[in-house]
Amino acid sequence: MKVIEKDLVVSGMKCGVFSAYEEIEPELLITPETPKMSRVLPAPFFYEKRLFFYLINRFEPGQKMGFSNGGFEVRDEGGALRSYDLDQVIIHPHVIKHQKTLDKMARKAEKERAKRERQYKKAAKAAKPKHGKRGRPALDPAVKAARAAEMIARAERSGGKRGRPKSTTPKVVKAPNSVSGRRGRPALTPEALAARAQAKAAVRARSGGKRGRPKNK
Repeated sequence: MKVIEKDLVVSGMKCGVFSAYEEIEPELLITPETPKMSRVLPAPFFYEKRLFFYLINRFEPGQKMGFSNGGFEVRDEGGALRSYDLDQVIIHPHVIKHQKTLDKMARKAEKERAKRERQYKKAAKAAKPKHGKRGRPALDPAVKAARAAEMIARAERSGGKRGRPKSTTPKVVKAPNSVSGRRGRPALTPEALAARAQAKAAVRARSGGKRGRPKNK
């Protein structure tokens, strides 16, 4: 079975194309014995997986006005009634588990998805502004000249040397905080050491050599 495009002719004039089936497998054909409200698949929606269509009527050629060549009345999931030719509707492959057709639908759906992605990327690429150059746009000539003049002025001030110029201010050496040059608290004088030893001896004499607060008697 194949999905083909047929010319739509109205009053002898071609008005476009429409989708139809060709070489339909016998098990997918809709016959007068096919129950109404069976799930069917119109050719224009062959690759749409999530849409549902149901058979309402099948007409032979000349059986009903407006169906001179025969056709189908099909209702979609929204309740709208649609009309198709006899070669435009088949039993949905899911109904009879027709794996060959299901695989074909899946492959074609994947191709259609890839095609849409390519078209989207192509349209997005075409929408980007084209200036024929890559990278950052060129500087305005006035800005470029000002930058060149600033670079020359810096080179003249520095004598062609790079980096921060060497300081000409003499370095101030700080004097040490103490006469001895040592860090930390200065040593106690002999008089201070003697006074501390005398105070400590007086405390030991009062407490009898014991430490801590005395007990209440």
